[in-house]
Amino acid sequence: MSGPAVFGVVGRSGSGKTSLLELLIPHLTKRGLAVGTVKHTSHGFLADRPGKDSFRLYESGAASVALISRQQLATFTRRSDDASPDVSLDTALASLPEGLDLVLVEGFSWEPIPRFVLVPDSESPIPDHLSRGEVLGILRVSAKPDGQKPSFTQALVEAITGEIELRLRQGGVSPPVDSGTEESEADLSTGGG
Repeated sequence: MSGPAVFGVVGRSGSGKTSLLELLIPHLTKRGLAVGTVKHTSHGFLADRPGKDSFRLYESGAASVALISRQQLATFTRRSDDASPDVSLDTALASLPEGLDLVLVEGFSWEPIPRFVLVPDSESPIPDHLSRGEVLGILRVSAKPDGQKPSFTQALVEAITGEIELRLRQGGVSPPVDSGTEESEADLSTGGG
């Protein structure tokens, strides 16, 4: 397989996508995997701090600015004015460094990538989330009071980590988490993990 394997986490805003990825990444890196991430945002974002030299250089019109230290490298690249309203996942993946074993993608629900779908326990999945890529699991998320992040059990995080690792060993092809059905569902407890 050329390039890293790609797995998505999709769901409505506030469903726990970032919280789940925050738990998955350390589990995967502890297994010796180099993990990258890509996050889609529908809104603009400020990736640098106003007043800093790199920010000032970018604001002066530089097409791209690289900020590097011994520990980190960040590149800010201006998209052309005639660019499509949304960036493609391929463009985002191409911007990542070589040597990654896998990339976890938050959002990009329209892309045909294998995915875990997060669904609030009182709602039905969004049809496009189920039809645009192979569904590895439908994860039911318990409702939380406003402002609280969803939580995921340790057992669930380990099961998802195991599924990803299995697919990596098999070259990205394996049966869904619950091979008895086309789409598997897992209830997520509100307990920590």
